[in-house]
Amino acid sequence: MKRIILVSILTFLSLGIFAQSSYPTAAQYVMTSKGYTISGEIKKGVGYVTLRTYLKDGNELLDSVWMDKKGRFAFRGYTEKPIPALLSINGKKFYRIYLEPAKDMKLKINPKKEKIEFKNAPLTDKWYSIVNPQGIEDNEVYLARLENWSLNNPEDIFSPDIMSSYLAYRWDYDELYKHLNVLKGEATKCYYYFHLRKREEQLSNISIGKTAPAITNRDTKGNTIDLNRIMRQNKYTLIDFWASWCDECRENTPKFASVREIYKPKGFDIYTVSLDDNINEWKKAVKEDDISWTNVCDLKKWQSPIVQDYMIKAIPDNVLIDSKGTIVARNLSADELKTKLMELMDYEGYLITGSIKGLNEGIVTLTLLLENAQKQVYTTRIKNGKFSFEGSVTKTCMGMIDLPMKDGSISFFMANDNIKITGDKKNLANVMIEGSYSQNEFTSIATNCNRQKNPMQCLGDYVRHNPNSIYSPFIISNYLYPYMSVEDRLTAIESLNGEAKTMYQYSLLKQDSKQIEDSKDLLTNKAKDFILKNLQGQDVTLYSILPNNDYTLVTFWASWDNISRNRNIDYVRLFNAYSKSNNFGIISISLDDSQVQWENAAVADGLSKWENVSDLKRWSSSVVRLYDLNSIPANMLLDRQGKILGKNLSIDEIVRIINNK
Repeated sequence: MKRIILVSILTFLSLGIFAQSSYPTAAQYVMTSKGYTISGEIKKGVGYVTLRTYLKDGNELLDSVWMDKKGRFAFRGYTEKPIPALLSINGKKFYRIYLEPAKDMKLKINPKKEKIEFKNAPLTDKWYSIVNPQGIEDNEVYLARLENWSLNNPEDIFSPDIMSSYLAYRWDYDELYKHLNVLKGEATKCYYYFHLRKREEQLSNISIGKTAPAITNRDTKGNTIDLNRIMRQNKYTLIDFWASWCDECRENTPKFASVREIYKPKGFDIYTVSLDDNINEWKKAVKEDDISWTNVCDLKKWQSPIVQDYMIKAIPDNVLIDSKGTIVARNLSADELKTKLMELMDYEGYLITGSIKGLNEGIVTLTLLLENAQKQVYTTRIKNGKFSFEGSVTKTCMGMIDLPMKDGSISFFMANDNIKITGDKKNLANVMIEGSYSQNEFTSIATNCNRQKNPMQCLGDYVRHNPNSIYSPFIISNYLYPYMSVEDRLTAIESLNGEAKTMYQYSLLKQDSKQIEDSKDLLTNKAKDFILKNLQGQDVTLYSILPNNDYTLVTFWASWDNISRNRNIDYVRLFNAYSKSNNFGIISISLDDSQVQWENAAVADGLSKWENVSDLKRWSSSVVRLYDLNSIPANMLLDRQGKILGKNLSIDEIVRIINNK
């Protein structure tokens, strides 16, 4: 990649070397509080030194001086506030410094060792302490550290400088917009902020949804090929920027060729723009790589107007446009291009693509929850937070994505849709799911009920009025079940009909209704004992807890289940109200597989008031088999002897039992 520096205003001031007899002392000069001096010595220096000052209005000031016979040089000037500058030796060696009011900066430079020593330059020292690699840092770790520093110091003038110098070339419009809007105070009143805003405006003009700039160039045979003509002949066109000297670009060529072979019959093609400046090398590479699609070049390399129009900072790069020239996507890998075209060209099946920030690699599992309690399970690898699944279903169902490294699950309604899942590992509760009509419809139902004075009553009314709805079984099992009496549950399950019976949750509800009927005469049975470890790592048995209370509620939950977490609020209130007056206790069994997440959730939800146990095996836990658990949250109420007084009780039912009503 070639870096191009654009100079808005260049003012050349030949200052010469200040002799000691005529040049005022540093103390005399800087006492103005706005003056600064720079005096330096370059080992075996010959030639000139340039100081490029970056002014806060976005312009630049260029001063040059000749070194004396001993390699000495000096600059002086005024600045009201600290500003960045670039010191160069004969236009070849470059050193970043920060000019500060009332400072007499001393420099010693050894160009061969690329070493520079500073004296009385605190801001410059601080700059290098931040941007110099710390220990053994690979490039990604290094850049991530710089990004974190700039975001955590939004008012520091270093932040826009770091963004511009190290990070912005990687960002598209959305990323740049997001980072710039974090900055405030002095950070928004400096040179680099000014130019980043200009870059933001330029990126906006070539962002997704905007019209791609026109391109007209000659191909290898000398024919003029207009981009407009190619794009109008196809549904989608990939504008691919490459060069014969770019190894990564040439490695991409056969990959793009395989995608083109699949989708050209459906209306896709490629328009390649070379950044070569040697016509023979360009033609040779086109022939060697067997590029059969349009390939044009103006032989101007990085000085090509196309580079500026499309803001290309590095290659390979590409832009996907539709038949009207509208930008659809940018900088796609071959796999991403294939996925995007599959999404755009009416693929007959589902396509699920995910992008979860903070997840780099691992295995992602998609479980389809189908009719008659059947499941289909698929796995794929996640790379740099991205993953995808494709296939087909015969009817609307529930999909469940399990992320790697015990990071949690994402559930949603789906059919043969193009679904996008985006979010952050740190905030999976707010993951965005786009592209599923059924999920959008369910979200609308849930959102409407959440706005009502009594959301549960609203959801109950929906089920009563829509017994054929595919959403009704889910609403019963995931929202209403704990608050319904046994009779109400049986009535609600029996009312379901039509498409509702094709849902996975309906099968579970039918199984549960059978268990309810079977258990009516079996509630006198005693609960089976277990031995599990508590949060302190101590072994706990069920029958060591029961003698302490007249009634003990056993709850089943997990940190990753939002409904369980909401239910915990009710249990805490129940415990506070009845633990003393009615000799009532609780023991909570977690289906977590992470000690840290289990402990954090238990503390956050206030469950430390009672005993918490787990074997950290999730659905492979011994209690799942012991108590035949099909879902959570779940509960059972026991007396001192372990007699089962009820299962999956609502709060009202629990209160009635412990009050002997």
